[in-house]
Amino acid sequence: MKTKSIKKNYLYNLLYQILILILPIITTPYISRNLGAENIGIYSFTISIVTYFILFGSLGVSLYGQREIAYIRENKSKLQKTFLEIVIFRFITMSIAILIYYIIFVRNNVYKQYYKILIIYLFAASFDITWFFQGLEEFKKTVTRNIIVRAISVICIFIFVKSRKRFKKIFINLFINRFFRKHFFMVLFAEIF
Repeated sequence: MKTKSIKKNYLYNLLYQILILILPIITTPYISRNLGAENIGIYSFTISIVTYFILFGSLGVSLYGQREIAYIRENKSKLQKTFLEIVIFRFITMSIAILIYYIIFVRNNVYKQYYKILIIYLFAASFDITWFFQGLEEFKKTVTRNIIVRAISVICIFIFVKSRKRFKKIFINLFINRFFRKHFFMVLFAEIF
């Protein structure tokens, strides 16, 4: 593999960090005005619970995977084997997290309908391979993907977020935007092998 440019990777990450600072300045006032405090609270609360279960299910796999891939990225056979082992391990730990999440939140809860929608987010986290591309130092791919998905998210927000009455549809839209922002790498999966 060719040597990655630290300067280019730094610039890609800088560009992305600037983008994630600017976009909320544009979207937050619009969403707040159209959804109201109660609906934003429901979304924020339910997504925070799901995020804890993703953290629990990940068990540091992303950091470990990134480091291991960086160590062996020159050896294709070890790279494939290590990648597969890490994906299987993450799938097992995320499955345990999903089971606990379902038992606690989806079966008996006030926001059961929202937790049911968000269980898809937990399933998708099982297949998140961002760590792989970071280990290969393929920051251009991750930043390009994130910029495209964030741009689509902003467009969808302005198209679909119109009133409080359609909160369930808006909730699904916000979830889909977050889902694709996080798990769009399956398209790039074929490049691994």
